[in-house]
Parts: sequence; structure tokens; C-alpha cells
Amino acid sequence: MFADKALRCECGYEVDAADEAARVEAVRRHAFEAHGIDLSDELALEVVRRATSSERDLNGAIGEETR
Repeated sequence: MFADKALRCECGYEVDAADEAARVEAVRRHAFEAHGIDLSDELALEVVRRATSSERDLNGAIGEETR
């Protein structure tokens, strides 16, 4: 489902994972370590789904969820 799509952050980080669960974990880890944003599993899942379904970058999806 996600193998052909990569999620990219404005800072240059790219999530490249084989499945949705791995993408969620990578998004959570990156958001916290690089940007100090502590995302729940549910919020990270929503970010992954929105970013891949509309091909937006991670920051656009995270920005909408954290406002």
C-alpha cells in the first residue's frame, strides 16, 4: 500500500518504511527528536494517512493536526 510513496519533512527527513505501522513509528520518532513534537499513535497515524492520501509533506499534515 505504501511501498511506492515516501513522506517528506521540510527539514529534509524522509520516511521510508514498508508498512503503515513502521511509518507511524518513524513519524512519531522524527517529530519528537527533530522538532520536539510528541505525537500520539493516533495522531501520527492520521498524519501518515493524510500525507500519503493527498501527497502533502509531513509538515503540512502535522501543522493541521497540532493547531
